[in-house]
Amino acid sequence: MAEFEQVASISELPENGRLSAIVDDTPVLLVRVGGSIYAIEDACSHDGQPLTDGRIALGQISCPRHGAKFDLATGNALCMPATEAIRVFEVELRDGMIFCRPAAGTITPATLTLTASMPVVNADSCGCSGIDPLGETGACSAQTEAPASAGRSLDEKMLEALRQVIDPELFVNIVDLGLVYSINYDGDKAYVDMTLTSPMCPAGPQLVQQAKMALERLREVNEAVIKIVMTPPWSPERMTDEARDQLGIF
Repeated sequence: MAEFEQVASISELPENGRLSAIVDDTPVLLVRVGGSIYAIEDACSHDGQPLTDGRIALGQISCPRHGAKFDLATGNALCMPATEAIRVFEVELRDGMIFCRPAAGTITPATLTLTASMPVVNADSCGCSGIDPLGETGACSAQTEAPASAGRSLDEKMLEALRQVIDPELFVNIVDLGLVYSINYDGDKAYVDMTLTSPMCPAGPQLVQQAKMALERLREVNEAVIKIVMTPPWSPERMTDEARDQLGIF
């Protein structure tokens, strides 16, 4: 087995932070979430896109380009378009330093015991770019989540969850694109009618699966049923101002 390589000091990786390193001649992304440190290959197995800026939730990291998701502990690909796992690395902490080496299979992340010498950075200043270990959408875990979600309706929570689903061709979320036509729920079951930018959109199955997964992460939703409808047909007029700005449409 390969020897451990020293890659950084613990102080360089604050809570809810990320750090790039090289281990075994491979670009590696270190992530510190909930007092644990993970190390994964910093490249999506689908197209080689760096995962550095990808959203992290429920122990998974998303590729910021096409939305593929990977398990932080195993590296397994969890959804299309990725079908192959990424490498994971074993992490060891010694004398305030972080050491890594290639791992085989599932790893146990290195867990920190916080002391006064290990600062915890809150969500307002950590620049965590969407890390959310508890799985609540749109908030870093360093923030106090309960008051924010307590004041939101289930409709608002579901819309916020669906905003995490990104069209892999336009790189805009499906809500701001105007693809979501209706949201309803009956008990713990959610029903969504959504459309596609074109009937032959190749990303359709991926968007449906990701929308279903996003809703079923909510505590209130046990099952999500996603229905594709083509009437009325989608048009750019359905996009929000934010989507228009992102796409450069004025």
